[in-house]
Amino acid sequence: MQKELRHAIIHQLWKTHRQSLSQFNLIENALQKKNIHTLYLDHFAVIDLPSCHTGIPILRDMFTALGFTQRGNDYLSDKQNDFAWLAEINCDQRPAKEVLPQVVVADFRLDELPIEVKIIIENYAKQTKPSPLSHIQNLCAKLHGPSSKTELINLFVNYFQGRDWPLPTLKEFHMVKEFNELLAWVLINGRCPNHFTLSIHLLDQFNDLNHFHQFIESLGLTLNQDGGKIKGSAAVGIEQGSTIGLPKRVQLQDGAIELPGEFIEFVWRHPHDKNTQPQRWGDFFTDFIPQNANRVIESLYQKE
Repeated sequence: MQKELRHAIIHQLWKTHRQSLSQFNLIENALQKKNIHTLYLDHFAVIDLPSCHTGIPILRDMFTALGFTQRGNDYLSDKQNDFAWLAEINCDQRPAKEVLPQVVVADFRLDELPIEVKIIIENYAKQTKPSPLSHIQNLCAKLHGPSSKTELINLFVNYFQGRDWPLPTLKEFHMVKEFNELLAWVLINGRCPNHFTLSIHLLDQFNDLNHFHQFIESLGLTLNQDGGKIKGSAAVGIEQGSTIGLPKRVQLQDGAIELPGEFIEFVWRHPHDKNTQPQRWGDFFTDFIPQNANRVIESLYQKE
């Protein structure tokens, strides 16, 4: 029952996310013309403001209640950004194509922010609604019938719709953005998934990530070039690329701004043993490289 619930919740989060993602619709239609009708998700990421009842601890425990387990964590020092990643329990021996995407959860270190930025973030973070964590844990502990399943799906989808604090003023936004552009993005957009990632190494029609990137650029989409179009290498076990978030207009308390929207990431995970044909999820490198993540997430930055 819990496995079925995990699949339903992640499927609904992905379905909700992709509805407004014109980039993905373009990619999906072009792949279907290549007779590629099944895509595999590698991971998705959500970033929250930190407070006593938001941030990594809450996000991690929500997915733990579903049957995910933390596999690692790291820190992006120039963004004051902590992140952790979780995978389905007991997934290492399962076929790679059957495992749900990993969940990357993140927040920020308040004590690493300038006092004027910290005050702004604390002011908005304290206005968030109490998380549904305890309710989710209770429902997961005693799942019974479709009504509990529907309630859990709704709790997750609603919590990850975006922001549950007020929008800032122009002055507050620019003050935060000048110091930390990623934090400013989260202040506006909240904890909605900022990207989902496609597992390109699980598609037989592409030789490597560069081959897939050529396909993406042929569609007229722009790739993130921070740190190179491909971040990582076969030597470290993972290669990553991403599109640039398309700009959208956002009305703040006292004026409008333009901010990049969500983007799509592409990953090529290399097998641990290059002399065998990998089939299981654990046959591949499954962790994350902070230097790669540091550049990929800049797909949310405004480009000159």
